Amino acid sequence: MQKYNFAEVIIDLVSNAVDRPFHYRIPPFLQGEIKAGMRVTVPLGNRRCQGYVLRLLKETEIETLRDIISVTDPEPHLTAEQLALIHWMSMHYYCRIIDALHAMVPALFRKEKRPGKPQVIEVTEAVAETDLKRSPAQKQAVNILLEHGPLSRVSLNMRGIKSGTIRNLEKKNLIRFVDDSSNRVIKEKLIPTTKPHLLHDEQASCFDQISVALDSLQAQRILLHGVTASGKTEIYMQSITRCLENNRTALVMVPEIALTPQMIDHFEGRFPGLVAVLHSRLTPAEKSRQWQAILDEDARVVLGARSAVFAPLSSPGLIIIDEEHETTYKQEDAPRYHAREVAWWRARYNRAVLLLGSATPSLESYYNALNGDTALLSMKERVTPTQLPPVAIVDMRRELKEGHSHIFSRPLLEELNGVLERDEQALLFINRRGFAGFVLCRECGFVVRCSSCDVSMTLHRDRQRMCCHYCAYEKPVPETCPSCSGIKIRYFSAGTQRVEEEVRKLYPEVSLIRMDRDTTTSRKAHKYYYHQFRDRKASILIGTQMIAKGFDFPGVTLVGVVAADTTLNLPDFRAPERTFQLLTQVSGRTARGPGGGKVVVQTYHPKHYSIMAAADHDYCTFYEQELEKRRQLAYPPFSELLRFLFSAGDEEAVFEAACWFTELLEPFDGAAELLGPAPASLYRIKEQYRVQTILKGEALTRYAPAIKKVIREYHSRKPPFEVRLTVDFNPMVVL
Repeated sequence: MQKYNFAEVIIDLVSNAVDRPFHYRIPPFLQGEIKAGMRVTVPLGNRRCQGYVLRLLKETEIETLRDIISVTDPEPHLTAEQLALIHWMSMHYYCRIIDALHAMVPALFRKEKRPGKPQVIEVTEAVAETDLKRSPAQKQAVNILLEHGPLSRVSLNMRGIKSGTIRNLEKKNLIRFVDDSSNRVIKEKLIPTTKPHLLHDEQASCFDQISVALDSLQAQRILLHGVTASGKTEIYMQSITRCLENNRTALVMVPEIALTPQMIDHFEGRFPGLVAVLHSRLTPAEKSRQWQAILDEDARVVLGARSAVFAPLSSPGLIIIDEEHETTYKQEDAPRYHAREVAWWRARYNRAVLLLGSATPSLESYYNALNGDTALLSMKERVTPTQLPPVAIVDMRRELKEGHSHIFSRPLLEELNGVLERDEQALLFINRRGFAGFVLCRECGFVVRCSSCDVSMTLHRDRQRMCCHYCAYEKPVPETCPSCSGIKIRYFSAGTQRVEEEVRKLYPEVSLIRMDRDTTTSRKAHKYYYHQFRDRKASILIGTQMIAKGFDFPGVTLVGVVAADTTLNLPDFRAPERTFQLLTQVSGRTARGPGGGKVVVQTYHPKHYSIMAAADHDYCTFYEQELEKRRQLAYPPFSELLRFLFSAGDEEAVFEAACWFTELLEPFDGAAELLGPAPASLYRIKEQYRVQTILKGEALTRYAPAIKKVIREYHSRKPPFEVRLTVDFNPMVVL
């Protein structure tokens, strides 16, 4: 057995000052006890700190070392895979090592006391000898437990049993709480078990090729390009079944929390008792329990949003990323990882299959598929009774010229009237929340702006407040112009609240649901609204992009896109791609049932290639046009971007820091293009001025060690800049 005398430890502090491994001596009494991945207590200056052992060393060049004080846990906290992934992320995404570690492990798992297993309630033997005729509520609770077996407190509450009844039964020693040994993921609603569907020809062909990849036990990346409602979810589930038959585990990722209730119904119904759910709306305790179920291998299938990519599955054989093109798979805070890239790293490490699914693949993924780096599978036909819906483009400029100034065009109103007369459902999409995008004085042109940010404020009519969507600053709606005291205050550019108000004026008797960030703040709001609309308890669903993808509502026969130009006018090179994707995805929410469907798209740019291609359901034409523009500008997929963003309240200090740092990057200017420093598109947010420098070139990752050295030099500069530096590799949004 090899003897290791030293350990490389990362200190569990989020600080640039300790963002490097420290070497410690392993004292004799801990020889053979310490392993890579363990938590240990070590001295740092005059204090004791917790740290993680990254690796064990036989030798070190450092002469004077301090001893490890103690071991926190008897077994390693991190696996070999996690340790390797931490190192890769810190280099690939230019983040602190500890930030990468924290992203992988829930907060409660990083504390000394982990939550125990969830408890369930069961009856005791004393029930047989107790008469509960005078306590009907208690008798009802006991009967439920006798019929259904041990249940959680939540399950009993949902069956009408109050917490006070449970407490009284416990006092009488008629029930007891015991640790739940099974993986109880869904107990709020009993989900019926489903069986595999018969696959259509295109589905069967794609599934056969995925099965071959799964059986090969080799790392493979597959892009499943299927039109909306082509049956991708059924392929996912049958592929998971094949993966489980190979005695391996599976991970399924969705882009929006709003999709989770629907996907839970699908996957828990097909794999009862085997599904764990991970997303940001779980409480820390809930997330830790799901995590523990995965570690204990009770859960063999994990379903979740972006952070689920770090789920501690043993031997993953299949990783599925549904709607792989979505920008929500990119983390905007440190570590700024992209789940698709992390998933491919894990697939290579575990010799697993990465299955990317989308009706509108990202240009990067489709480019890789056409160039042979990714296998391409296509499904061009729907499995629904009707095929892709017809799309009507309405030129809102013409509507205005002909005297119709309502936010709903005449064609959209005509279609909406027909849907309601036939007792069908409609979906109205606008990718902006609030009542109006900005408030303007028509006498002097003054726009109400946030005092802390370089952006216009949004009117929220329900609160009669102006709100900044970047810093959350609010103030009353002005009755007169703050600049010229004029009274011609007007609201421009509608949001979801304005659409809701107009619908209520037109159809006061019609039930509707609005889904946006303002109405889904509670933890279970997504699930509630999803089930309400699916169960036909509302005729119209109004929402932002959270309703534009993934949902399957057979009753929807009309989709109205109120403003197709919202994303098109953003100062970002990906704006046309996002516009095409959103329009295609939201169009796919209709014509899924026997009633068929139609799409009405309102726009001021009816001839823009992204809108025309979306109307024709023509991904390939859009791809070719957009790819040529990217090629001319040397944007991804023909290059990589590395964005350095400097921010502070002192405008002069921000430019000074940005210029100093950019000079250090000049040696890379030959291998890559150096752009900046220049003001960011959103120059001021939360009273912070923002200046950026962008490095653009091919295979920038090969320069990562040298660039990280420049970053360390910036953080260790004396005197230090009081300016925050944010580094983002291949940012999805450059604003």
